[in-house]
Amino acid sequence: MSGDRRPWIVWAALLAVVAAIAVAVALIAADSDDDEESAAGGDFGAETQPAVTRIRVGGRPDAISAGAGHVWVTDSFAGTLKRINPRGGRAVSIGVDGFPTDVAAGEGAAWVALPDRGAVQRIAPSGSAAPPTRIKGSPFQVAAGEGGVWAVAQKTLERLEPGNGRPSGSPTPLGGTGSGVAAGEGWVWVSRGNRAVIRISPDDGELTAEAAVPGAFNVAVGEGGVWALGAQGTLTRIDPGDGAVAGTEVRVAGALDVAAGLGRVWVSSADGTIRSFDPRTGAPIGEPIAAGPTPQALAVGERALWVASPRRGIVYRIAP
Repeated sequence: MSGDRRPWIVWAALLAVVAAIAVAVALIAADSDDDEESAAGGDFGAETQPAVTRIRVGGRPDAISAGAGHVWVTDSFAGTLKRINPRGGRAVSIGVDGFPTDVAAGEGAAWVALPDRGAVQRIAPSGSAAPPTRIKGSPFQVAAGEGGVWAVAQKTLERLEPGNGRPSGSPTPLGGTGSGVAAGEGWVWVSRGNRAVIRISPDDGELTAEAAVPGAFNVAVGEGGVWALGAQGTLTRIDPGDGAVAGTEVRVAGALDVAAGLGRVWVSSADGTIRSFDPRTGAPIGEPIAAGPTPQALAVGERALWVASPRRGIVYRIAP
């Protein structure tokens, strides 16, 4: 790692911001099954039992993304990034130039947010890392899609060119403090100020719609909708067409993260389970799936749902 970094007190403050954005997670007693190859799970849909596989990566995996042929997982405390082969489960360490708080796979690469460096770094599928790109502020969340890479730095959203990783245009003021970010359905989506999800044009950075979601701290796109998590354990669907709340919210106690794909909307919970919902009706599907004591982060891609569980240093693969 490079030795030219900001004072540790700044990094500690940034970690506090990230921790405040996430729902406070109580350390829950670990499940009794210590087998590293597989764990019991609930129904994957009405008839199919999911296969749940444990992949030990060590450390405290706290952000995850799947794409560009691999699964990517960060440990913000140790300052590491690992690349997982989605078929064999082999994890390889990738050198990054800071302490990554988020990772996004898309637009031909993986991208890590390095708030301690005030930068975003591009990682090729081969594992080679480009020099970090400095941007304004301290980016701590990142998304890839809709022709760009999108970094949230406190109160701004900045676009980077996928080809060279350089900033493109002026940062977009968010009108508040951003937290989660996602790209899809023709737009970029940011949860802002623990009260709303805003829709931003990927072409000119214009804020075009705002949906009131009390406690909103995270957002995901997929299965024809935009999905926001609220701090009170609410899952809310937003219509990508007009950017407004659609339907009735679903309650998920202790909700931690949300992802959409494989025909489902997935929510991890502080009780150590993953729940899935029908994206059309919001109805729960099957039984909750056990995924370690702290299933902090979710990602859909490479034909599976992936779960980062920092307490045991394990990534779970959940697939039909």
